[in-house]
Amino acid sequence: MGREVTDNGLILRILPLGIYQVNSYLLICKDTKEAVLVDPGEAAAEILKAGAGFSIKFILITHGHFDHVQALSQVKKTLKIPVAAHPLDQSRIPVPIDYPLAEGDNLSFGKLKGRVFHTPGHTPGSICLLVNKTLIAGDTLFPGGPGKTGSPDAFQQIVRGIEEKIYTLTDDTVVYPGHGQETTIGQSRKEYKVFCQKTHPKPVCGDVLWLSP
Repeated sequence: MGREVTDNGLILRILPLGIYQVNSYLLICKDTKEAVLVDPGEAAAEILKAGAGFSIKFILITHGHFDHVQALSQVKKTLKIPVAAHPLDQSRIPVPIDYPLAEGDNLSFGKLKGRVFHTPGHTPGSICLLVNKTLIAGDTLFPGGPGKTGSPDAFQQIVRGIEEKIYTLTDDTVVYPGHGQETTIGQSRKEYKVFCQKTHPKPVCGDVLWLSP
């Protein structure tokens, strides 16, 4: 059923699933039991079991890579709820986007409100969602560095989004990525400062780490 953490009225259920260990998330309003499902990557039956007993309002897709949407069609068909995502990733998502998202949009569920950040680079439509001091980061930011990029321009894009949007958050904001364990904004910002103080061979893209081995 996944691991749970809480954040000021938010229950976050973390579900690492499938061969790619995609982190599917359930964000649940503690008071109302309304919820948001994020990135149903694999194992639709397990996701639906984890969400049983909650009123799931919509499905949020952080980006359209196949490993994050493999269970989407089945979950949407079963729950009959809308899908929210950035329209620049529609071609990668196997169902129509019902709620097209943009920078600064607010998403409400129960007594909680989330803020959308558009952070392209890993994909054109990559987004993050901030609720309280919980950041659902998709594949934009991981412990130790950004998500994988396919070109120097895409790397510059993802870095701009991280610098100008994600790193404006408070140090104690917890970053929950699309795979693996969480980190904090404070820790990530410290690692990035070290990266910026070093000279890097060009071009910079691909799997980049703030702290090189």
